[in-house]
Amino acid sequence: TRTKKEIQKVVARINKHVRGYQRARQAILRLDPNSNMAEKYQEILPDDLAVSKEVTEENRFGQGTSKLAWFWMMEGEQSQLSLQWCVVYRINWLKARARRDRWKEEVTLVRHEMLWTCLWFEYHKDMWEKRALESTKPGKEAYAKKQMGLWNDFAKKARLMFQ
Repeated sequence: TRTKKEIQKVVARINKHVRGYQRARQAILRLDPNSNMAEKYQEILPDDLAVSKEVTEENRFGQGTSKLAWFWMMEGEQSQLSLQWCVVYRINWLKARARRDRWKEEVTLVRHEMLWTCLWFEYHKDMWEKRALESTKPGKEAYAKKQMGLWNDFAKKARLMFQ
């Protein structure tokens, strides 16, 4: 497909740039093997080139453990680098805020659902209590009282569990 070809082109360009970087790094290290250049300019590993799961799997678990590759944290041209980092941090902050807001909304909904469940059980208890009072036959009255007790137990257990 066209998308697959585009991805292959991008991967080929990335690999070309990585090979160029690795050659330049090796040349610098051969010229001055005692310098601290090996620490500053590390070898680029396949893990460093992995696509961030933040992009491909927006709602995945464990998003707080993602780490950026070492080359994104190097000092460089300050104005451009700080602007890029500002954008990266802003995007991550907005994603985290959206996740927090979704969870706050979910907690609110669950609390309401817990209340609605208790009210539903109490509604059924009241309905069966009314039927028990209105029944003229002893069998129907006994059944209605049994149902009333059942729904009352549900309501009590729900209130106890949802506290």
